[in-house]
Parts: sequence; C-alpha cells; structure tokens
Amino acid sequence: MRGFARLPDLIASQLSRTPRDGSAKAKGHHGAPKPASRSQTDAVGFAQFAMSLARGKAAGHHRDRGLILPVNSDGQEDYLRQTYIGKGQFLVRQDQWDVLGRLTRETDLNRETTTEGTSYARLLSLGARSDFVTAATAAYHAGGQPDASVLAGLEEALDDHPECWGVAVVVAQAHMDMGLASLGPRRPTSRPPCDGANCIHHFNRAAEILDPFSAIELGSALLAEARCDLLSGIPDAPDRVCDDFEDLIDLDPGNPRHLRNFGLRLLPRWFGSFEILDEMAHETAERVEDIWGDGGYTWVWFDVLRAVPEAADRLDIDRYVEGIKDILDRRGTQHVTNLMAAHAGVVMDPTSAPDDISATARRNRKKINDSFGAIVRERLHELHPGHWAEAQLSPFANLPAVEDLAEDGEAMARSLISRHFHQELEAGQIVTFAPGGVELRNPA
Repeated sequence: MRGFARLPDLIASQLSRTPRDGSAKAKGHHGAPKPASRSQTDAVGFAQFAMSLARGKAAGHHRDRGLILPVNSDGQEDYLRQTYIGKGQFLVRQDQWDVLGRLTRETDLNRETTTEGTSYARLLSLGARSDFVTAATAAYHAGGQPDASVLAGLEEALDDHPECWGVAVVVAQAHMDMGLASLGPRRPTSRPPCDGANCIHHFNRAAEILDPFSAIELGSALLAEARCDLLSGIPDAPDRVCDDFEDLIDLDPGNPRHLRNFGLRLLPRWFGSFEILDEMAHETAERVEDIWGDGGYTWVWFDVLRAVPEAADRLDIDRYVEGIKDILDRRGTQHVTNLMAAHAGVVMDPTSAPDDISATARRNRKKINDSFGAIVRERLHELHPGHWAEAQLSPFANLPAVEDLAEDGEAMARSLISRHFHQELEAGQIVTFAPGGVELRNPA
C-alpha cells in the first residue's frame, strides 16, 4: 500500500513532538477531589463528586474480612477485546484489506460479540484504523496536518475494494475519528463544535463513503452505528438522531450499548431534550419489549442518570425500576448483575448527588438505590470490579487502565456490600456469595 509502510515511523516522530505537559501533571496528582458544588450537576461535576466516594472506601475495609466474594477480573473479556483489536491492526499492516473486509462483514452480520456484548466487528474496525488515527491525531495536536500518506492509504483501500462495505465503514470511521481529533485532545461531553475546516472535511468525506451503502438493506449494525456516529458532524443531527438510532436498535435490539448511547445523544447538550428523551425511552421500550420487557426504558435512561443526577426528576420511576427487574430476569448474567448493582449502589448512592437537585429527583434516586440490597442478596454471585469503578465516572470519561479499574472497583464494591451486611459482619458472621445465593454462617 502506498505510504503505509511509513506509518509506524511517522507515528513515532509525530508523537515525540506532541506536548506532554498534561501527562506530567496527571501523574503528579494525589488525593480524591472535593465533592461537587451546588452548580455541578453536569457530567464533569458529578464525576468529580462520585470520585470523592473513594475517600470512604478504606474506612470500611475492616468490615469486609468476613465477606467471601469471588472476584472475576474479566481477563477473558480483555483478552477478546485485545485479540480483535490486534487482528484488525495486523491485517491492515499486512495490507490484507480483503480479509479485514470479509471478517468485518461476517462478524457484524452474525452479531458476534465478546462476553460483555462488545461487537467483534467494532473491535476489528477500531484496530484497523488505529495507526491512521494515531498518526493524524499526533499531527493535529502538534499544530500541523497529517502526512499525505495517511489519507492516501485510506483512499487506496477504498479504490482497491470499492464494493466492500466492510472496508468502507472502517475508512469512514477513521475519518470521523480524525475529524474529532482535529478539535483538540478533550473527549466531547456535549455536541462537538464541528466548525473547523479539518473536522468538516473529514465528516463530509465519511458521509460520502457511507452514502452508497444501506445499513437496513445490508443488515449491518456496524454501518448503522457509523451513521449514528456521523451525527456529531452534521448540522441536521437533531432532525435525524431518532430515525438513525431507531434503525440501529431495530437491527441489533439485544445490544444495550445502542440503547444507552441513544439516551446520551438525546441530552439537551447533544441533539435532543429531556422531553424527547423520555418520549423516545417509552417508545423504544415498546419496540424492544419482546427482548427486554420494560428494560428498554431503563437502558435509554441508564447513562443519562450517571451524566446528569438532576435528570432523575424526569423519570417514570415505576417503569424504570420495573425495567431493572426485567433486565435481570431476562439477561441476568453476572456481567449485567454487577452493572445493575453498581448503578443502584454507586451511581444512586444518596451522598453522590449534588445538593441542589430537586426533591423529586432525590426521591427517585433513592427508590433506585433501595433496589441495591435485593440485587446483591438475590442475584450477585461474583464480583466484576470494572463495572463498580466505571460507575464512579462520567459516561463521557476516558476510562483508566484495566488494572486501575479492577483495584478501585473492588474496593468500592466491598465497601458498599459490607455496609449492606454490616449487622451480620459486626455479629461475627461470615457472608459467602455462591451460585446458590448468599450463605450466612458463624465461624467454627
């Protein structure tokens, strides 16, 4: 492939010119942030406040000595993710775009996923475009432009495989990543201002690449997801967001990731409003009722409540709580159980919300938090620490390393679960989690 052999050297040279001030400061940061102020009801404020819970984790450590809870570090999940990301990157580096396109199409059409539901096709695409995006990002962050070979390599792949939508979607997603990278290093927590020339160019090119392919006709969830990603760079996104996400959800209704992203994109700071969000949550619940029961309503609101605590004021709280039960009854894997337990216990912890939320929001959050005990006692068999750590962060945050997530998440989970079983533990009982349920016994 023209110019592609130069990419590894190009990336290294451009990264060496990238300013590193932020990384040095980040490594020197110590201590938990202070609780959020009254005005901090947005994603950033809530993330800071939730992270302040870490200060209390050590205090409960002495109580969890009688708590026997197996830990699943999700090593298999991480292995699968890295395997498919690496496979996508390897195939492009070997100029095997034909193989990449075929694997992307096959895994997408078969809806093949990791144990936690991440699409193999999505991971293949992420790895395949990583060298191009890394090179372009380094150039933009250094105040320059990507080397011509970066874009030439993508265009050559399209020229060589003009009919392959598996290749097209990878190249289109690469352009969208580059467009967002041109805006700066911060991950957007609201609709990005795609008004720069570089951003406009990349999103326009991505749209041109995707236009010949119909996600519905081809049955491709990955193409439909790329269409939803394209919303970040087009002016009529508010008019299209519902239709585009409905197509995606109809193609892959069993994947909660799409439902959760739909809710976030309907926030007022993105493409919608709270009124539209609740309306679409109800409508989506009806469309996916055969799979999720009332859980479709819950999934659409799920990450919104993590981003904006005050949004709990808008909930149909009875349907939301019923949706949690339906999700656990129908898809109650330990992955999902940990996700819901962390949501109820961490996100909805009464001390984690800013003090200026309404009485209705506080009451609704408490009702969700009240479900924590039943989830833990009746459904939890093993601990997946990553979900508990992630629950402390904004849904728009870049996640820390897997090792950091595991350590922080396990400490948080054990603290909250020990608090729930404080009477039993203080009485000297041993609390054991097993597939048959929670077992209480006195020490021998």
